[in-house]
Amino acid sequence: MLLATGLADGEADPPEFLRVSEALANTRGIEADLRALCDGIGSRMAGTPGMRRALDWAVREFVEAGLPNARLEAVPMPLSWSEGPTQIEALEPAAFPVRAAASALSPPFRQTEDAELVYGGTGQPGYIARSRERFRGRILLVRLDQAGSFNELAVEQRDAMIAVREAEDAGARAVLLISTRPNRLLYRHVNTVTGTLDGIPSAVVAREDGLRMLRLLQEGSKVRVRVEMPNRIGPAYETANVVADLPGVDLPDEVVLMGAHLDSWDMGTGCLDNAANAALVMNVAREIVASGLRPRRTLRFVLFGGEELGLFGSRAYVSRHRADLDGHVAVIVHDMGSGPLLGYSVGGRKELIAKLRPLIDAASLPGKLRLSDDPFLLSDNFTFMLQGVPSLFALQDTSEFFLTYHSEADSFDKVGIADLTDTARIAAEMLLGISESESRFADRWSESQVADWMRGAGLVRHLRFLGVWDAWRPAPRPE
Repeated sequence: MLLATGLADGEADPPEFLRVSEALANTRGIEADLRALCDGIGSRMAGTPGMRRALDWAVREFVEAGLPNARLEAVPMPLSWSEGPTQIEALEPAAFPVRAAASALSPPFRQTEDAELVYGGTGQPGYIARSRERFRGRILLVRLDQAGSFNELAVEQRDAMIAVREAEDAGARAVLLISTRPNRLLYRHVNTVTGTLDGIPSAVVAREDGLRMLRLLQEGSKVRVRVEMPNRIGPAYETANVVADLPGVDLPDEVVLMGAHLDSWDMGTGCLDNAANAALVMNVAREIVASGLRPRRTLRFVLFGGEELGLFGSRAYVSRHRADLDGHVAVIVHDMGSGPLLGYSVGGRKELIAKLRPLIDAASLPGKLRLSDDPFLLSDNFTFMLQGVPSLFALQDTSEFFLTYHSEADSFDKVGIADLTDTARIAAEMLLGISESESRFADRWSESQVADWMRGAGLVRHLRFLGVWDAWRPAPRPE
């Protein structure tokens, strides 16, 4: 049986552990899985044939890896959405086509006559609200700054949400958001994480086209546009999570979960976000099973569905497994592309840093990995954080990731296979180190501890801003 790595004083890495790490270092499986997911299947938006093929692929691969209990667990989705043939063109004072992509969950927009375009600010709170009458019945052009980092992308998404909400309240007809990426690159975001339609239509327009229209407005020209967004809306449906277990020998009711989301947007092939980390999870599972290891605690591998539309996969998981969440020793989530691993966030639980430090310091790869107690929001780890389950989130170098995030350029050629392979080795070490520890890694926080943490971190306000406080707030636990 595998001994704890770095958690048991005086113990060296046993041969079983080294075999898993060395096998991951030499595997060709990660690249093969990426080719299958990105090139063979392609985009995997929830509810599409691509996602259905990806779910079938994942179950088949887990079973062939030696996990015959691999299964699909249903994830309810409130409605289906897909983009129609979006067409936007400027008509006056100069005629030119405007490259554009409808925002996800934007309602359809069919324009019967040309409309005047007006400047709608930068998404700063109150800009549109203060001049409601000026924007009523108009199409708004909102300037978002070109992003230079992943953090700036988060600011851009927040500003877009604010602009669309205020425009709806002001009675505007639609919002055109200037892309934050250069070279006419388009992408898809949601302006709500509730899984329901926005109140008014919106679209991202190519930065170069958007700035051209903005300059015309700034020089005093009247800009008229024609906008057609025949987005398709369908009824509620189900996608799924893929779940596979390697049962524990000594403590089978204690679960250490490693997960990544399998779904993607429909632009590009979703390789960095998040096929790279779905392949990581698959290969960690594959090599642990191949090693013959019999873990102390149950290892659970989960590929979540519906993450991009509002963490629906992880929310369905905690609902389905509500009665046994106390047995979840830790959850480890990977969802930040394939850049070099920088360390892990412990989701606001500072006490976990001291417990994880020995594992990080004993990592088989050179370089100092860091631990952070900052909560990383809006990936599947956040769902478990809200339930008090000890949660780790992989922090990675996003200097390349942010450029293609959610975009049509997210493809196989952007993935750093060597860095992803190194990350898989560390991920396996974290998973196995926690699983094989003589003592439990950490307990689940009580409801009062979660509530105190949420208030201290300002998360109640954050969830209210996103409009999901009622749906996401921790439910009372079963007696």
